[in-house]
Amino acid sequence: MALLLSAINLNKHKVSAITYLVVFIVVLASLLFVNTIAIHKIAFALGKKNKFNEGDFMIKDFGVGVDGNPFLTVEGTAGGTIPHTKNVGYAYVFVTDKGTYAVTSDWMYPQWHTHGMTLDKNNCVVSMNMKGGVEVRDMVKLTKTSATMVDKVITAEFIVNNSDGSICEVLTFDTAP
Repeated sequence: MALLLSAINLNKHKVSAITYLVVFIVVLASLLFVNTIAIHKIAFALGKKNKFNEGDFMIKDFGVGVDGNPFLTVEGTAGGTIPHTKNVGYAYVFVTDKGTYAVTSDWMYPQWHTHGMTLDKNNCVVSMNMKGGVEVRDMVKLTKTSATMVDKVITAEFIVNNSDGSICEVLTFDTAP
């Protein structure tokens, strides 16, 4: 009888252990499924390390699309190059009738995102906010700005100065018109 009770307790522990294992696998699988896109983007970005493509910043066309959103296309792949060096960022800058917006990727946040901004005469950021949206696919499309005209577009590299925290353009890849 004691042997039978011992076997039943052992089976209960096996069932509990198996149940915990199954729950763990289901939770892990659901987390991986939910984050597949983020994991893909991270892996894709890391795979591009040290592969700067100047064509990704050479402006081919720009304007306002039939959907009413400002856009620009490049000779290479829109958003195809992201920075991997500390304090460096890349930007697709739109000068519009509703202000200046920079679609940027930087060493801390490589996913392309948008900032409304004001620049001084030296192309250093005077003010910046997180207004506007962006879609980066076969083109860079500026969204959520209500801009109806694009006067100029610029592709550039910027740096953050460690001594004073300023953010300034250090290299213009291309500009139009």
